[in-house]
Amino acid sequence: MKKIFSVVTSIFMLFSISAYGDDHRSSASNSAVAEFWMCQLNEGQTMDDVRQLTKIVEKYTESIEGKAGQWIFTPFSGDMTPGTFALMTVWPNFEEMGKGFQGWFAEGAGDKGMVIFNRAASCSTRNFATIEEQFNMMD
Repeated sequence: MKKIFSVVTSIFMLFSISAYGDDHRSSASNSAVAEFWMCQLNEGQTMDDVRQLTKIVEKYTESIEGKAGQWIFTPFSGDMTPGTFALMTVWPNFEEMGKGFQGWFAEGAGDKGMVIFNRAASCSTRNFATIEEQFNMMD
């Protein structure tokens, strides 16, 4: 089950990043940097609880004049467990990712968001990937 979810999520990540990559990628390359968490909702929590984190991340990103995007993937086919999801954050490059991480984790700007996230979900893995856009016919 977890293997199927990981494969499906990876495929969705590759397709969804093309929507972010259009006119947002670095002029030096056609790749972006992503962090993704494979998670399960905690008892009594809903996806709206997870979405609270996304709102906090968006406000934080605006406050530092950063560039990032965030997506939630929920499987809808195959052998899936209710409440399973992946949360992905994407930056146009490592510099933007580092800028975001510095304030969020090192300087405490994300403390409130992480309390909300940890209450809402338990995550089995956290991974990073570079994503290379090959084409984008979404527009």
